[in-house]
Amino acid sequence: MTATSSPSFSQLGRSPSIGGPPGYTTDDIIAAQNLRCARWLHILRISINAFTLAASIAVVACAASSLRSYSQSHVDPEWLLPLWPLHVDLRPSHAVLACGIIVAIFSLAYMAVAFVPLPRKLHHLNLASTILSFLALFVTLFTTVFACVITNNHASSTASGTLNSWTCKWQGFDDIAPANFMAICNEGTAGLDVVILLVIVEFLAVAVSAWGWWVEMRLKRVSIGGEKSEIELV
Repeated sequence: MTATSSPSFSQLGRSPSIGGPPGYTTDDIIAAQNLRCARWLHILRISINAFTLAASIAVVACAASSLRSYSQSHVDPEWLLPLWPLHVDLRPSHAVLACGIIVAIFSLAYMAVAFVPLPRKLHHLNLASTILSFLALFVTLFTTVFACVITNNHASSTASGTLNSWTCKWQGFDDIAPANFMAICNEGTAGLDVVILLVIVEFLAVAVSAWGWWVEMRLKRVSIGGEKSEIELV
């Protein structure tokens, strides 16, 4: 009497057929669909993080360049005809610079997790994506509100201002504007615009994180003999 061998993973859930390939159950089809979703989810997350990394580097470059131009053109108050007001509020520029650095670190952190082999990788990627995307959303949203509010408060002042509010007053007077003022204005505006764009991208990242948890939940439902399918470890 020969011992019967236990069915393999590829044979479970399939009915035998004669003269043709084995049939597939509904669980097999659902598992394959969820596997494709998990792969597209991984590609989408990598694309979003690559974009946020490039955008955050652009934010850092714009903010750092405008701050460097200010430090080179700023003179002490006792000098005649100073180019800047007595009180220049650099907090918005510093906030934009810090925002770019933080978002870049978050993007690099996710990519490190994404390319490191881990058990239950989908779960770890969902966890990392959720935490980092929510933190990045908070940082970018706070920076946008903070920079815009402070800049608007100084917009009509002649005794104080931010880098943006002071230099952008010279728009339309390029011929008589001090050197580098238009460049500082354009760089500061571009940096803040990219931060606003990052707010939208981080909202998308949060939505993708929710999709990731949905995919993981569906994968956990696909089980064979009470054990989780190997697809869950993708």
